[in-house]
Amino acid sequence: MAKFHFQGSIPGSKSVFNRALIVQSYFPVLDLHGFAGCDDVRFMREGLKGLKASSRIDCGEGGTTFRFMALRASRIRGVHVLKGSPRLMSRPQKGLIDLLRQLGVQAQIKKNEMHIVSEGWKKFRGVPIKVDTTESSQYASALILNSWLLSFDLDFELVGSKVSESYFLLTLEMLKKMGLRIKQTPTGFLVPAEQRLEKLAYEVEADMSSMFTMASAGALAGTSVIENFPEVTEQPDKVFVDIFKKMGVGVQLDGRTLTISKPKHLRAVEWNLFQCPDLFPVLAVVCSFAEGVSKLHGAPHLVAKESNRIAKVADLFNLLGIQHEVLEDGMVIHGNPSQTLKKGIVFNPDEDHRMVMAAVLMKLMGHEIKIQHPEAINKSFPEFWDMIGIKP
Repeated sequence: MAKFHFQGSIPGSKSVFNRALIVQSYFPVLDLHGFAGCDDVRFMREGLKGLKASSRIDCGEGGTTFRFMALRASRIRGVHVLKGSPRLMSRPQKGLIDLLRQLGVQAQIKKNEMHIVSEGWKKFRGVPIKVDTTESSQYASALILNSWLLSFDLDFELVGSKVSESYFLLTLEMLKKMGLRIKQTPTGFLVPAEQRLEKLAYEVEADMSSMFTMASAGALAGTSVIENFPEVTEQPDKVFVDIFKKMGVGVQLDGRTLTISKPKHLRAVEWNLFQCPDLFPVLAVVCSFAEGVSKLHGAPHLVAKESNRIAKVADLFNLLGIQHEVLEDGMVIHGNPSQTLKKGIVFNPDEDHRMVMAAVLMKLMGHEIKIQHPEAINKSFPEFWDMIGIKP
């Protein structure tokens, strides 16, 4: 196996980009610096362009795009239809419909569409909103992203288990930097009326999830030099740097340049992924080459991502003969730095971009795998193939 080497910059965070695009839809003067060519951002851009009194918007596969867009469309008086893929519409949406109802907005899912009838939040009764974050923190982010220019104070609290709360905190910090004033109350948060933008420009930082995949290639097979590591970031996946240090991976940060290098001995790790579940598929692959038994846990919500990621990682490991035990909230992985390389393997990533990344890293390490529908990667990281140097 040839030694891997990557040096370059990672595209902008789709999580940050989609949040910033919602803000820009209220204040077109906002100039966004950065680039993201992935499907999730492309659908968000096109959807926002099509917003009017009677909108029909395609949200593709993106849960973030769909949930943020539902609240954005509901700010405009009229009838809106949001279309999503069958996979997207089968994901939990009860919390979104309940949130819209509290805002005085009618919403109903019919097959692969959500139909929204709104008076532009004019029917909101002014009572504190309870945002159920048991399914996702995206409902809370969607609400606060659309709290600009309101004629009333918006009072809300988070209820439930606060799944991926770190992404809500990312939204809060972004909006505070842009000028949104948010007050903490004894039970939650209050956004005073008539909030306006205070910045003319915003830089969209590199995507930590994509960066982690390229860093993992270096940790497994050589080196990765990433030239645009953010000086400050609230992206929860930044924790990969700490995980790698614990695993003995070579980690060097010089200014904004992060260098990741393969260690002589890759150590097993135990980590709670409750706030960073997107790391799981790729981190599981890294752990499979570590010395010892790793335990990744704390993320039962992995079953409701683009695929059931616990089950799909188990499928991949079963095909490759990697010993593991499935947990309700993760997996125990018996690492083996000297894996027997398999040939003629066909893997179905179940239309999940992160499962494509995980399988490609296995190819990088020498397993012969044919990945079905590799184009699923376009959801978040279409530049991946050129950077990793492997054909789909």
